[in-house]
Amino acid sequence: MKTIIIEKNKNYFKRIAIMLLMIFVLCGLVNFLCYPSEHTYFLLPTKNTVIIFSIVGIITCALVIFLLLKSIFRKDVFLRIDEQGIFNGFFLYTKKLIKWEEISKIETIKYNYNNYIAIFLKETPNNEKGISSLFFKMNEKSMGTPYIITSGDLDCSFDELERLILEGYNQSKQIKN
Repeated sequence: MKTIIIEKNKNYFKRIAIMLLMIFVLCGLVNFLCYPSEHTYFLLPTKNTVIIFSIVGIITCALVIFLLLKSIFRKDVFLRIDEQGIFNGFFLYTKKLIKWEEISKIETIKYNYNNYIAIFLKETPNNEKGISSLFFKMNEKSMGTPYIITSGDLDCSFDELERLILEGYNQSKQIKN
């Protein structure tokens, strides 16, 4: 089996646009936090709800901006398919290499109008900490597995990605038998 490396997409326009939008929202939330009495209305009827809304929003915006900056400036981000398995540098998890023998099945799923390749492992222990653990649990609950791959950040189409992963998986099963 030959090694296939798919680099990250170099088009940062979407990420930068989202980051600018988040900075704009962040400025608005800081304004809400500084002057809570001016921003009370029927959805946020008291100063305390405005303050709580502002703090939660600021934390969320900061998290999104951090994740976007991290995705833009990381240099070691790529997807590699080889005889060992699938190495996904895009995962936020510590386990980036999924070995072929750990995989029970691979499916293409559609979730929220997007296509994903879901990799189901024989055992999926959650050894993650912090935010990674939260994303692990959310993906496992919503999609059935925490290990999902999309072509959005990759320099290839979804059909090509699906074909390459399934070919690698089928070749590994043939070698094993």
